[in-house]
Amino acid sequence: MFDLTGQQVLLRFAALLLILATHGFFVAWLAMLMGDKGPRYDGRLSLNPLRHFEPIGALSAILFRSPWLRPVAVDPKELRWPVVGIAVIILGSLALTVLVALALWLLRPTILTTFPDTSLVRSILLWIDTTATMSVWFAAINLIPIPPFTGGLVLTLIAPDLYRRITKRIIIPAIAVGIVLFAINAANNLSPAVRAVARYVLN
Repeated sequence: MFDLTGQQVLLRFAALLLILATHGFFVAWLAMLMGDKGPRYDGRLSLNPLRHFEPIGALSAILFRSPWLRPVAVDPKELRWPVVGIAVIILGSLALTVLVALALWLLRPTILTTFPDTSLVRSILLWIDTTATMSVWFAAINLIPIPPFTGGLVLTLIAPDLYRRITKRIIIPAIAVGIVLFAINAANNLSPAVRAVARYVLN
């Protein structure tokens, strides 16, 4: 089902660490800028990826290149402008995460022209490619307005109690999302075979 090599697993995990570190930091940083100091006291204003690590999200990163992090607790009541603040936190943190990957991508020509063609350089370039791809997937999937995705912060505006209950039991939605992603991946893998059978039957 998953045609993954050991190298791909390592590259995706290394890319995941950078994405978790940058995105978790950006969410906490933007929350602070908008008035909520809570993420700082929770230890989330950090570039340590382990502070933002969520096991099911990490597994999704390896299998589907679509990770998510442990939700950052943001209190809209602490924000200067709750609706604007939540929008800035969600969209800004995702945009900044993609920009970090883009900055890495822009370094590729410099790396190619500066360093000799070695296995280490090729591995670094593959890691940059993997990070760029995963960052785009990460930004897209984390726009979904439900926990455990970053977009789920919109629930803090309309149903804060529900958001708190869900995030306290984050393993439940995480498993549910994992199942959905598994089904999507399976459908994508099966679609060429389905098309081939359809052509055979119709012809």
